[in-house]
Amino acid sequence: MHRLDEMTDEGFRLKKMNAQTEEAKHAMLLGSHRDDHYLFFLQETGESRGMVDFEHFTIRENMLFIILPGQVHSYHGTDVDTSAWFMALDPGLIPDAFRAVLEDPLLPIKPVQSTAAGLAPLVKCLELVDGLHRQPGSVYSRQAILSLLVSFAAMVTELYACRRGNPVDKVSRTQTITLEFKKLLLVEYRKLKSPAEYAAALHLSVSYLNEAVKEVTGLPVSYWIQQQILLEAKRLLYYSLCSVKEIAHELGFEDHTYFSRVFKKTVGRTPLAFRGSYRQ
Repeated sequence: MHRLDEMTDEGFRLKKMNAQTEEAKHAMLLGSHRDDHYLFFLQETGESRGMVDFEHFTIRENMLFIILPGQVHSYHGTDVDTSAWFMALDPGLIPDAFRAVLEDPLLPIKPVQSTAAGLAPLVKCLELVDGLHRQPGSVYSRQAILSLLVSFAAMVTELYACRRGNPVDKVSRTQTITLEFKKLLLVEYRKLKSPAEYAAALHLSVSYLNEAVKEVTGLPVSYWIQQQILLEAKRLLYYSLCSVKEIAHELGFEDHTYFSRVFKKTVGRTPLAFRGSYRQ
């Protein structure tokens, strides 16, 4: 896990990149990892490639791509004619109304295709942030940068919301509850295994939590708990050398045979078969 606060105390990092920059070369050396912050990629020209949670992606000209906090990803390369903006951003700087859209579990991991004109406001915003950041800092320029970062997040959210026609001007109670549930799930999935435990932690009834999550996502709380555990299991099987028993215990299962049965029933193959097929 890469922590943004270990790299900067400003809450963000912004770089203009091409195939020759040190940042691009360094990204290739990082291998598979995860971050505790958002990553935004805005590809102006060329092509970049990578993988996020077992999904391969390609970012082409005039595309926007987001990697969410906690997602395991790797960078596989870029064309020589690539020109792209890269920004790491602290989740605390993004309003909850926007995060509810960006972290919508029903949105697939895919870049958003736009046009040069469509991305122009985003590019201009990043250029302003970059310019202010290079100048001697003051309380006023710092506030201007923070306001521009929120504006950037707002424009990105609008592009993502348009993919499903979601309004972003108002967040409902059920959307807020679903976002809080997801934030808790990402932190406590090793300890909390049932909808009742999550409901208690959020000071809600089980029925109300389930109703809220199902209204927003179309699926019950139990489904998302299971999916989070299985996703982490896949990550550990693929990226670590831990045994199935060790992985089961890492995920909070006292009985590793039960973990194996749950994995096979849901994924369609045993943990070892999954590991073997992906590593080939």
